[in-house]
Amino acid sequence: MINTGRQTLLTGELAAAKSREALRIALGNVRQSFNYDHVSLLRVPTEQDRAIAPLILESTLPGVFVREYDRAQMLTASPIATQLRRSQLPVSWSIQDLSKSALKQPVRDMLALMDRHKLMTGAIFSFYLTDGNRYGIRFDGQRAALTQSEMNELTLLSLHALEVFGQIHINRDQNHSPLSARELEVVSWTAQGKTSVEIGQILSLSDHTVNAYLTNAIRKLDCVNRTQLVAKAIRLKLIA
Repeated sequence: MINTGRQTLLTGELAAAKSREALRIALGNVRQSFNYDHVSLLRVPTEQDRAIAPLILESTLPGVFVREYDRAQMLTASPIATQLRRSQLPVSWSIQDLSKSALKQPVRDMLALMDRHKLMTGAIFSFYLTDGNRYGIRFDGQRAALTQSEMNELTLLSLHALEVFGQIHINRDQNHSPLSARELEVVSWTAQGKTSVEIGQILSLSDHTVNAYLTNAIRKLDCVNRTQLVAKAIRLKLIA
């Protein structure tokens, strides 16, 4: 049975969020209420995505975990990502259950990395927003697997959170650059003639992550390559 008191309180906090910072705080309260250690808001990966960092919009996951995850391109082998792409239903997992299958080395490496950072169980709830993209709210931690009633409750809360994010996102894009701060940073360095490897060294990112940021920027500005991206970013005065 859904905890109606908790549901009402958390839904109210999410609905009251009018900024990314307020939404971040409200999601933190959802995380804490369900005894998770981390919460992330991200765009759901497609088959073309090779890194998770460019997909993350908000997250409390350790930066070192994300960097190592992307350095080894673990997203391409992740059974969690594969299941997420195949279904729009909530996806939950535990290291213990995933380890029971015959796994290839990249997946074993991913589970070992999750274990080192105590990301023993998790769940992700995803929905399409009006911009046509699919977004998810992901929870990670050490708690036991969710009960069915908790899954139902978190599904509703995640939907509310993403609806609020969608509205904030629309309002922000009406007044701000379509590119994220990190994407602008990468495009700016590209405009200065730096390669992906060089940009990665400057920003402490892998070249795969840099390429992912550039791919996202190319898509957002409706360009076909880096040269057109830089030219359009300059024309739109997104970079100097």
